Amino acid sequence: MQPPLLMVPQQNAPEAVAPAPAYYAPAPAPAAATVELGDLGRILLRRRFLILAVTALLTGLTLVYTMLTPALYSSTAQIIVDPEDLQVVTNDVNPSRISPDGGITQVESQVSVAQSNGVLLRAIKAENLTEDPEFNGQGGLGRWMGMLFGDSDTDRTATTLDSLRRVLAVKRDDKVLVLNIIITAKSPQKASDIANAIATAYLADQADARKEKAAKASEAITARLDEQRKRVEQAENAVEAYRSQHNMVMAQGNLVSDQELTGLNAELTAAQARTQQLKAQVDQLRRQGGAPDATSEATRSSTISSLRAQEAALVDQIAQLGTGLGPRHPSMIAAQQQLRDLR
Repeated sequence: MQPPLLMVPQQNAPEAVAPAPAYYAPAPAPAAATVELGDLGRILLRRRFLILAVTALLTGLTLVYTMLTPALYSSTAQIIVDPEDLQVVTNDVNPSRISPDGGITQVESQVSVAQSNGVLLRAIKAENLTEDPEFNGQGGLGRWMGMLFGDSDTDRTATTLDSLRRVLAVKRDDKVLVLNIIITAKSPQKASDIANAIATAYLADQADARKEKAAKASEAITARLDEQRKRVEQAENAVEAYRSQHNMVMAQGNLVSDQELTGLNAELTAAQARTQQLKAQVDQLRRQGGAPDATSEATRSSTISSLRAQEAALVDQIAQLGTGLGPRHPSMIAAQQQLRDLR
């Protein structure tokens, strides 16, 4: 038989207790480092080769840049712009358009005109800049590229125009009607020549513009003159038709009717004077009264004959006036009144 197992009661082991966290005091800050003059001198002395190398490098780069970058010179050409000179005539064919600011706005617009392709191409042609390596892109590497790939005249002109724009500046001073054309080039003489060439090209362009405006104004005026000429011809034709219709023929620079009217007026004046004379004689005969003698009878007979002749002349004159004049014409009215008085 196996011996019985003895059951030994187990005791619970005590639980482990975590140790309390330890708190440490912060480490003291290190003392600020100080550099004495002697230490600075030693540092510079140790690094003297590096300092000398950097200085030499910067000096060399400056010299190389100075040698590779040529000196540039600027030249300025000034042009006085008169806004009123931009007009050809001052009537409604080309009306005045000067702005209230005294023409400043118009001068501002001329800044763009001075930089236009037309003006710059004139200057390029005048100075032959397409053959200048400074502007045609043929200097240095550009020349070799042109030799390899070819370079047309159109491309060279475009390159020259673009290069010229980069060195050109057109400005206007405040409240001044003056354009400043500024050119920057490697040579002072070249800068001056190009600036003057652009100024000359601008003036030539303005002269051409004025000629064009004058031609347009002349065409407009000519058209108006033609229109007025046609109106005058129509009026003259109407006058001639009226003259032909009313028998108003010209003779020695005067109308025949006017000449006849002048003669009739003279006759009318004489008839009026004769009528007054005869009327005075009739009144005298009436005042005498009684039986007239032979002399008075003869006078009366002569007077009556004269009155009848005068009446016939007035009737004939009125008929002539009625042919060329209307019934309300002053001469016609005077003749009719004279006839009534005579009767």
